[in-house]
Amino acid sequence: MKDLTKAYQHGTLAQIMDGQYDGTILLKDLLEHGDFGIGTTTGIGVELIVLDGVAYGIPSSGKVQKMDIEHEKAPFANINYFDQKLKSESLINLDSDSFRKRVEEEYKLKNVFAAIRVHGEFTNVLARSADKQEKPYPPFSKVAAAQHEFHVDSLTATMVGYYSAAMYEGTTAAGFHLHILSDDRQFGGHLLDFKIKKADLQVQIFQDFQLHLPIENPDFRRRELDLETLKKAIEKTE
Repeated sequence: MKDLTKAYQHGTLAQIMDGQYDGTILLKDLLEHGDFGIGTTTGIGVELIVLDGVAYGIPSSGKVQKMDIEHEKAPFANINYFDQKLKSESLINLDSDSFRKRVEEEYKLKNVFAAIRVHGEFTNVLARSADKQEKPYPPFSKVAAAQHEFHVDSLTATMVGYYSAAMYEGTTAAGFHLHILSDDRQFGGHLLDFKIKKADLQVQIFQDFQLHLPIENPDFRRRELDLETLKKAIEKTE
């Protein structure tokens, strides 16, 4: 039975900020925990989006591709079973800041984990993806500085993402972490900026959060993290 009350996360955002990019869970195993989610793959190979049970990746070229779930691995990902029976709310003419403020306040998200799904018409969309990295991996702040940005004036798409409480920053990104995938599967990435022309919003709030750690990975077990530097990096890049 699908558990609609639980969000599942593999790895931590602090690992990614620290340059720990080795994939530590097969995508097929990740998909056993949900049909809706976001993340990345080995070496920050793609911006990962799971929508309706299908895993898509957006590499630095910006060309959306279906992922090889039998072989590709993720160092970090969020996933859940999305509640298709959730009530939807219509959104009209909102910029990204207004959207974030409205959703956080209206749904009382400040201290919870929630999945955010928005489908409809967007304008002035700016998304990103980074080049795949090879060992020795640089910290994510350097990767983000050379990221590739993609802009489109208008498209019909689904926003896939999460809201996480600030108290869990490091484990997750505080606030909103959003990706986007167009209906024609030609555009996507980590969402930087957007305007909503007309769309339907669904918010799924979780009472359980499961953190799955890559305990078999030597780098994860021995690494000493500079938490203050990582916090600043998260604020700058997310």
